[in-house]
Amino acid sequence: MSPPAPPSRPFTGPHAWSRATIEADPSVVAVLPSAAVADLEAALAHLRTAGRTIDTVAPADFAFPTLGPWLRRYVRDPLAEGRGFGMIRGVPIARCSDEEAGMLFWGMGTHMGLPVSQNAHGHRLGHVYDQGLDYETLNVRGYQTRHRLNYHTDSSDLVGLMCLRKARAGGLSAVSCAHSVFNTLLEECPEHLPILFRGFEYDRRGEAAPFQAEISAPRPVFSVREGALSVGYVRQPIKTARIKTGVSFTDAERAALDAFDQAAARVENTFAAMLEPGDVQFCNNHLVLHSRTAYEDWPEPGRERHMLRLWLKVDGIRPLDDALIDLDPATGWSRREGILPRGMTMTDGRLVPV
Repeated sequence: MSPPAPPSRPFTGPHAWSRATIEADPSVVAVLPSAAVADLEAALAHLRTAGRTIDTVAPADFAFPTLGPWLRRYVRDPLAEGRGFGMIRGVPIARCSDEEAGMLFWGMGTHMGLPVSQNAHGHRLGHVYDQGLDYETLNVRGYQTRHRLNYHTDSSDLVGLMCLRKARAGGLSAVSCAHSVFNTLLEECPEHLPILFRGFEYDRRGEAAPFQAEISAPRPVFSVREGALSVGYVRQPIKTARIKTGVSFTDAERAALDAFDQAAARVENTFAAMLEPGDVQFCNNHLVLHSRTAYEDWPEPGRERHMLRLWLKVDGIRPLDDALIDLDPATGWSRREGILPRGMTMTDGRLVPV
């Protein structure tokens, strides 16, 4: 079945922001109220007393009477109904070990959505740091490198990053407005939109579930459901999918991908900020793309740039096209459920051993 024709009019409203409107909005950086910080401090004391680790911690360890409602409102606006991203400042990580900071971050996520696995190891808390790998190598993912990452989305509904330590130089985080990217392409080069709505196959980079092929079916870059525009895009696995299948890009496909990358990187469509230790950034992967500049680490062991990452599933966050989320109707799995751990599969929407 052919994909629907792209919309012929630009999108407006809070999702279609510009750099100028974001820079003028003081709510982009939200400072936690003192009562919310007290919730985190109480949870930290409990984790220490109970001897919790990231493998044994559970949602019940995070009551968060003030912070919980605050975070649930944050999911609704700005993340779902507003601009699609935001920064939170004030998490007291200076008095935490790295593992304790990770548990607090994970606990925050449980009040926002369901944390899902981020790789075939089943990690529910991701660690973003340079592992000395080359992003151009097959089956390597961007979080394992220090490379510059082009604007892209992750698999989950929400992605959260918490800064433990920043780089010696570089590592600037930035977001790009998908609605403004669409509007730019509609105005300047609408001939590329049908290809972007049709989409591309993705390389699952050695992390396919038992019921999946190594290369996905075509997934749209843009899709519209119930009038809502959503995005899903990572160029590197699109590229490596073609390498693995031996199918070359047509000139029109390459031009559409280049046009999308260029529109996503337009200054007026983006906002950049350096995450400081203790800062948290959340992005709605259906509304914004994110990127990172290349970085240089400190030479001393233990000072390396290190971010913690959450992938969160949030039911009802947005009407979503089945192809965009790579839905497998036989099992109920979609990208929103995360990457299945090795040795596991899904049956009727439930994780079960193979």
